[in-house]
Amino acid sequence: MDTLKELINMMIILISVGSSFKIALHIINMMFNLDEKHIYMKKIKNCFIAFVTASSVFIIKGIIEYYFS
Repeated sequence: MDTLKELINMMIILISVGSSFKIALHIINMMFNLDEKHIYMKKIKNCFIAFVTASSVFIIKGIIEYYFS
């Protein structure tokens, strides 16, 4: 069970780090390509939504485990 919890914590860390790098990459690309600013803003918004959704899944899982145990 400890291995599973460590794996879940590692996945949360990877999701947050990956999302941060992806958003930073889009911001850098947006600075160099001002003509496509609206496209990069949409990509940044989608990355943020994906990050919140992925993090929420693990939070809801933890709440359910706490409630039923």
